[in-house]
Amino acid sequence: MKKRILPVPLILLIPIVLLIIVTVAGVYRFSLSDDEILAKFPSQTSQSDSVMQTVFSIKTANPWTVKIPESNAFTFIDDMEQAPIAKGTYEDGAERGTITIDTSKIVQLDETTYLSTLALSNQGSGTFYYLIVSKYDEFRQRMVTKGTSFLGDRILIEALSVQGNQVTVKLLERDEHQAMSEEPSKLTTILFKITEQDSLEKQ
Repeated sequence: MKKRILPVPLILLIPIVLLIIVTVAGVYRFSLSDDEILAKFPSQTSQSDSVMQTVFSIKTANPWTVKIPESNAFTFIDDMEQAPIAKGTYEDGAERGTITIDTSKIVQLDETTYLSTLALSNQGSGTFYYLIVSKYDEFRQRMVTKGTSFLGDRILIEALSVQGNQVTVKLLERDEHQAMSEEPSKLTTILFKITEQDSLEKQ
């Protein structure tokens, strides 16, 4: 009586078929040049954020991120249609507002740290000005707020200067007898110190 030859079990065929597929794919891959591979599978390069590129000459897809002063909300500075003014909008619960930064008055402190003023307006009648320190985090490739200090309501910034870690802000504000509807005319100088943690200390 002849012995019957059993068929190869299906479970043994699977690795054989996978081995054949991998071998064929490898042969095909090495038969193509790098240019042909890039043509077949184009890389998806991320676009640089236009504000970061224009203001800081930094190529990153991440927008300038600013923490709203006296709030837990954040906003992206993503509008420069009225250059050199950069804008961002935010929502914090029921409150909605806009922040603006005059990019022509930004002072660079070092390779990754910048000083500027920020104007915040919301549903109220005031426009609140702050001094802010922004730092580019090279690991996260994002510009973030490190320090903030209040300057005044509906003031006019005259000058912003830095010497070492000392900051001088010259601004026009109203005296105690002026109405808020009048233009500020009192020249005031405020001094700040930039700490090692990039926060601001009023002097």
